[in-house]
Amino acid sequence: MTSMEARFRDAARTVPLPSPWNLSAYLASVAAHRGRSISLHPVPAGILAETGCRGSGLWVARKHDDIIVYDADTSQRDTDHIILHEVGHMLFGHGKDDSDPTTPLPPTLATLLPSLSPVSIRHILGHSDFGTERERDAEVFADMTMVYATLPQRKNRSFRLFGRNR
Repeated sequence: MTSMEARFRDAARTVPLPSPWNLSAYLASVAAHRGRSISLHPVPAGILAETGCRGSGLWVARKHDDIIVYDADTSQRDTDHIILHEVGHMLFGHGKDDSDPTTPLPPTLATLLPSLSPVSIRHILGHSDFGTERERDAEVFADMTMVYATLPQRKNRSFRLFGRNR
């Protein structure tokens, strides 16, 4: 078993996929596992671009909760993928150490999310902040989760890399 495969299996054991699939239920399970709530905030794509985010989503980790900001103009399927991508970063522990609380919040994000206090933010992470390997892992996590969510219901659903029998 590859180390990537092992990490995906661990993630699925830690926070099992609901059957039948339900993104809200899954996010509630992830939040319970992490001991912090997760909220979703759709914003116009231009706002994400202005924050320096090259992708369509952004993870804002605060001291006591997590916020996933995503492109409001994308399809439901793409929205789910963006959200799962950010969850992959969370479950794989890709966050940075606590940021300097004096780091200013991007003005456009501060305008859209006025409840975000810069002092409460541990890190704001977009696609450019993780590096190639971590981005690939989160992307594969989102892809695999979406595939498994559409598979017929079975008692034991776990991640297994494509093309591997076992």
